[in-house]
Amino acid sequence: MYNSKFYDLTQKERLLVTLLFDKKINKKDIDVLVDTTDTKKENINYLLLLSYLDFQNNRKIFPEEISSRLKIIFDTYHKNNLFMITWFINKIKLLNKAGIPVMFLKGLALKYYYVKGFPRNMADFDIAVPENKYDEAVKLLRDKDSLYEKFTSSYHDEIKSNGRIVEIHRWIFKNNGEKGTDIWERAVNIDFYGTKVCVPCPQDMFIHQLDNRSRDFFKGVFLKRKLNWLFDCRHIWNFMDEADKKSLQNRVREFNVVYNIKFMLSVFLECFPELIDKKEAERMFPVSQEYMLWLDLGMKNQIKFMEYEKKYSREGPLTPSRIYKGFVLHMSMYRIFRLERGLHGFNLGFFRYCKEALNINGIGDLWKKYCVRVSLFDK
Repeated sequence: MYNSKFYDLTQKERLLVTLLFDKKINKKDIDVLVDTTDTKKENINYLLLLSYLDFQNNRKIFPEEISSRLKIIFDTYHKNNLFMITWFINKIKLLNKAGIPVMFLKGLALKYYYVKGFPRNMADFDIAVPENKYDEAVKLLRDKDSLYEKFTSSYHDEIKSNGRIVEIHRWIFKNNGEKGTDIWERAVNIDFYGTKVCVPCPQDMFIHQLDNRSRDFFKGVFLKRKLNWLFDCRHIWNFMDEADKKSLQNRVREFNVVYNIKFMLSVFLECFPELIDKKEAERMFPVSQEYMLWLDLGMKNQIKFMEYEKKYSREGPLTPSRIYKGFVLHMSMYRIFRLERGLHGFNLGFFRYCKEALNINGIGDLWKKYCVRVSLFDK
């Protein structure tokens, strides 16, 4: 089902994931972690999770030398997050004052779903705003002390200031799959240091995490997050009720991410088989010839057929190569769209793809959006 070299956890990583959700911890397991862990060389994400395990158990399960080192790491990242958040709060206040709804994504949203105290490694802040408020939000967040970077004019922008970054998303799912859904209506409203924001509901958050990690897998950055996403999704799972779990399949179809979720869900359930019976998971997301083709294309071509890459949106001269690559990118995405929906032929199926997947209603809009993708002009 997948190329194991990208995913397989080491013995100590599997053990750590298990212990993070296991109420019973024995000395033998702790000894394994102690004997196989070098706190000066390990990946920071592994150390933060190890530190959190120690925190959960009142700093009493590891030898003093290791525990004190883990506590320093734990406190350092907690303080660093507070430093970044202070700047970020002022940005959110600007959006609140203008009446622009704000949805937290990725790490920020995950902090709501975490148990209290975990100092997640936060490289940036990801937020989404309604598409009709997008341009206004970007204008408000830009100031003379910030650097502004437009990655893809139809997807997201970045505001940078002194090592702090806020990434503003026009869409929550990269394929604009939330169009026509009630993702904003179902969001959970929260108070964030005196500001009003929301996070995706548990079901949408779970799907969003799996979707993002599937893209990481094909982009080759999955190994950096192979522990975190398990920890993230396992916590989110606890927030979903039985209705959420039963309707997961239908919600995934609404977002047009069936294959992405099927792929990552199978990996997730290998680590937590007790959550969903294997036969039930297969019934929800059956293996098909089209899915295997999708997976094969993903392994060979990486993410090129699944989303728009940054290199297709950088400013530069129009060349035959850029036009060709942009055309191949769209046609590859259209092919997957057809496979997922059982469509045949080009004609009407292509217009349905434009309308449903790209939110384009006419040939003029199609050409404009295509040109945006190859950076001929801004939207």
